Formats: sequence, C-alpha cells, structure tokens
Amino acid sequence: MQDKELKHEFELERVILFSDAVFAIIITIMVLDIKLPEGLRHAKADVVAHAFLELTPKFIAYMVSFFLVSMFWVRHLKIFKTLRDYDVALVARNLVFLFIISLFPFAVSIISGTLSPSNYWSFDVYITIILAGTFTQTVIVQYIVKHKQRLCFSPGAVEDTLKWKVHKLNFIVIPIALVVLVVMNFSGLVQWAPYVIVIQAIVLKRQQNKYYPKKPLLNKHPVKVENEEVSLQN
Repeated sequence: MQDKELKHEFELERVILFSDAVFAIIITIMVLDIKLPEGLRHAKADVVAHAFLELTPKFIAYMVSFFLVSMFWVRHLKIFKTLRDYDVALVARNLVFLFIISLFPFAVSIISGTLSPSNYWSFDVYITIILAGTFTQTVIVQYIVKHKQRLCFSPGAVEDTLKWKVHKLNFIVIPIALVVLVVMNFSGLVQWAPYVIVIQAIVLKRQQNKYYPKKPLLNKHPVKVENEEVSLQN
C-alpha cells in the first residue's frame, strides 16, 4: 500500500515537473527572438542605434509576455499543490492548457513583427491566447473542485484556496469577451481590443474583493502598545 502511494506521489511530481519544464522552455524561446541582426560589427553608431530601436517592440512584447506566463505558472503551482492524486482526465486538461500557453512565443513574434497603427489584427491573436489560457486553467480548477474528495489533501478548503467563486466566472466572462472581440473586428475597433483584458481583470478583482476580502492585520505587539499607553498616562 505504501509503495503504491509513493508511486502515485512520484508520478504526480513528474506531471508537475513536466509542466514546469514547458513553462521554462516557453520563456526561453520567447527571449531567443530578441537579437540584433548580423553584420553590425563594423557598422556606424547610428546604424547600431537604429537596430537597437527596432528591437524595442520585441523587448516590450517579451516583457509583457514574461509577466503573463509567470502569472499562469504561479496560478498553476497554486492549483497543483492542493493535489495528492491525479487521473488521466486531469492530465489531459493540463496538456491542453500547456498547449495554449506554448503558443505565447508565436504570439510574441507576430505582435512584435506586425503591430502598427494601421494593423491591429495581431492583438486579436495575442488576446485570444490569453483568454484561452485562462479558460483552460479554469477548466482544470473546475475538475479538481468537482473531484476534490478523491484528488485533494484538504477537500474542504480547496474552493477557498483556489478562489473558485471568483474564477468560475470565467465561464461567463471569457465567452462574452471573445464575442466582443469578434464584434470589434467587424466594426473596425480592433485598437480597443486590449481593454477587453483590462475589463476582465477588473471584474474578477471586484468579485475577489467581494468573496475573499483581505483580513485586517492583527497587532503583533499588544503588550508594547499597552506599555506605551501606560507610560503616557504616568
């Protein structure tokens, strides 16, 4: 029995390590796209400066994408640390999620290479990947919550730990966001596409403050405060 549990624990650890490796590879591939063109060794200073200037969109795209991928990884870590077991259905959902996240290098390359005042269509691809990643990660959480008695260490605390009351709203918010994105395309308002993500984040943040308000910090030094009050009275 103990050997079986150790085997399950080892296999679950392999699933997590595989996911971590995918995240690390994604970030590495994204940064490889930031490179100067060849033949600058004997180029003039203004040519080199122009080459660096041309890299600015790629660097900004990488910086934003690094932040987003890191957020997905932190969330993934928080989700999987609640698990004591896994099954094929959970692994399948995780692979779909990793597939979506693995598209970030592609998204970075097109948004840094094609975005211009007259061409915003790359925003659609980039935002769709973000929304799809968020949606598939929510699907993973839904499955874990549904089977928490079998999969989790502390079934009673899983919903609060993963803030399920907030993140289940993604099943409503994300389809609406995708519809709005399509309408923007047909209406010629693609330049407003980034605000779709901003509005989604605001909605989820407001719901998080509603269902999971921050607890006030307790005074860690009550004795010291009392002593100071007593000394003031004296």
